[in-house]
Amino acid sequence: MQEQNKINDTEIHGYVHSLSNTERIFLWGLRSKIAVVARIIGNVSEKDLTRALHNVRRMHPLVGCRIIFDEYHNAFCSTDNVPENILRIVARRSDIQWFDEIQHEHLIPFEPEKGPLVRFTLVHSPQVSELIAFAHHSICDGTAVAHLIHDILICYSNPAKEVRVIHPPKLTDYILKKESSSSSKSIEEVAFNNYNNQWKERTHFFSQADFNELYAAYWKKVRYNLVLLQLEPEETLSLISRCRDKGVTIVSAMTAALLAARQEIMGSLPEDKNTIGIPFDLRRHLENSKAFCFFAGDFNLNFSYTQDKSFWENAQELHRIIQERVKMLDSSALDMRSFDPTLIDAIFSYAPYVQKIPEAFNKTENLSAFARDSNNIAFAISQKILSKHPSIIVTNLGQLNFPEIYNDLRLDRIFFAPPANESVPLILGGVGVSSRLVFSMIYLEKIGESSPLLTDNVIHIRNRVLQYLGFPEKANERAI
Repeated sequence: MQEQNKINDTEIHGYVHSLSNTERIFLWGLRSKIAVVARIIGNVSEKDLTRALHNVRRMHPLVGCRIIFDEYHNAFCSTDNVPENILRIVARRSDIQWFDEIQHEHLIPFEPEKGPLVRFTLVHSPQVSELIAFAHHSICDGTAVAHLIHDILICYSNPAKEVRVIHPPKLTDYILKKESSSSSKSIEEVAFNNYNNQWKERTHFFSQADFNELYAAYWKKVRYNLVLLQLEPEETLSLISRCRDKGVTIVSAMTAALLAARQEIMGSLPEDKNTIGIPFDLRRHLENSKAFCFFAGDFNLNFSYTQDKSFWENAQELHRIIQERVKMLDSSALDMRSFDPTLIDAIFSYAPYVQKIPEAFNKTENLSAFARDSNNIAFAISQKILSKHPSIIVTNLGQLNFPEIYNDLRLDRIFFAPPANESVPLILGGVGVSSRLVFSMIYLEKIGESSPLLTDNVIHIRNRVLQYLGFPEKANERAI
């Protein structure tokens, strides 16, 4: 295996972290960007914000890292010779301008080998601003970016506060394995060895130039989009009470409502596509849960919304299934260590797009050679993985226990904009702060083509979800 051959960590200048194969899934991803947005009441000082960003970069080494590859193509995070994090400041013209900035940022690729892999935008006015943290998914998850926003505000309001470095843990040290017999382990080992051996016979290596061509072609065809569902403090308390009375969580209720609404607006899904993806936070295993890193697991479950039952009965059944899966604490799906790391690149970042964006694969010699190698094992594995993608992903950061006041600033609310995925038609990203709850319905729209998920449909889904949850008066025709 390639991992056994990697050079010693001490040979990497500025070494802070070894990128696992799980994190590497996102390294060359076309959609591997997470945005968390804080709406702040008060006049944010550019000087004080710049100082705060400098401090959080010292606190969290991955905020100021770049990727270094060794001769075996293993990836490492290093803080050596990394430029300052970008802070764009734009004048605020409306309450929804922050989303225009997110769409703009999706058009600009990160450069992993140059770094850094986090950039910021302040949509500013003297009365209210939105601070956007835009981060690469290979080094962090949504919870990490939300806590980063919190640390920025703490550093902003308390410039004399001592900065303590929080080192990122290794994800692979916390992956919980499924119990399996020695015979099944042997079969899996043989299969992975077979994959890697086939790949080594026909290996393809990709560069930033290859990625840039693919990235540009991809974002000419799709547009990142979202529709918001927002609940104010009294409404949030009402929903919490309602869910508690029914014995379910807000996530279970939201997911059931989303399934029901999607089915009504867009029709039933095929039986083999009634799969829900649910990411979960692994930080319960950490001594310091504020580490900025990728530390999330996920599981898929099958669930069909039953029209013969009431909404709350469906929510209760879904809640029961989710709780059973959560108790298993099984994050073994994260364990990608058996793959050659360069095969990970091909499976997740290049093979899925040869048919979808063929014009990009004529742009460089590497891309062209890979596209012509149609019998390469990477294509078969990629297709198998894509066939198992869920139809809906529900990712919730929960109710964040952040202070509301930071000297003369007040944190009003947070928006969570997780990565979109053309293979997953709808993704729900939830977050609560300052007693407000916001869910983002994330989707991709094809540019210049009719799409099964037009904004009007998602707005209708959002409005129907509000009705199921008991807020019919909030239905409207606005996306944000």
